[in-house]
Amino acid sequence: MSIELKLSRVNRVYRPSEVVEGKIIVKSSSSISHYGIRIAVDGSVTLQVRGGSAGVIESLVGAAKPISILRNKIVEVRPAGKIASGITQIPFSMNIRQPREENLEKFYETFHGGNMNIQYLVTVDISRGYLYKSLSTTMEFIVESDKADAIERPVSPEMVVFYITQDTRRHPLLPQLKSGGFRIIGKMATQCSLWFRLHR
Repeated sequence: MSIELKLSRVNRVYRPSEVVEGKIIVKSSSSISHYGIRIAVDGSVTLQVRGGSAGVIESLVGAAKPISILRNKIVEVRPAGKIASGITQIPFSMNIRQPREENLEKFYETFHGGNMNIQYLVTVDISRGYLYKSLSTTMEFIVESDKADAIERPVSPEMVVFYITQDTRRHPLLPQLKSGGFRIIGKMATQCSLWFRLHR
């Protein structure tokens, strides 16, 4: 007996305003009774310390529990009943953010870094009572921020004009050394905005 979770999108990327859809696939050699099939979505920030030399502050951070950024949202997919033998596919859909909750919850984009992880998980649980072990599986999905979540458009980068000539580039050890006359002119951005580069 096995349980598998498949999301409708291969890349598993969703925005907070979108619906997460997929299928729960149950493979069983005989029919099974259950007390309900539920889907739960959870988001958390985990701080972690890498490397062997950790100080006092790093040790405290390493012992910190994950911080919940998305309340455990639970949806009942099916009430108590039976699942037939063979392969059973059970479709599901779930809103990450309810329309009335737009201003109550802040969604952060999924991030996996050296010292911090922001992770969103969808978990399916088939409850089978006290005598049988519940069936459960978890899958990570990626949350990408809505454009509406941006507070304001980032400041456009300022361009600075620069030039290099033979007068500005003298040899530090041999100032009397002269090269042929040249002049290089260019422009450089003082601030680099990823948003500006991605949306041009």
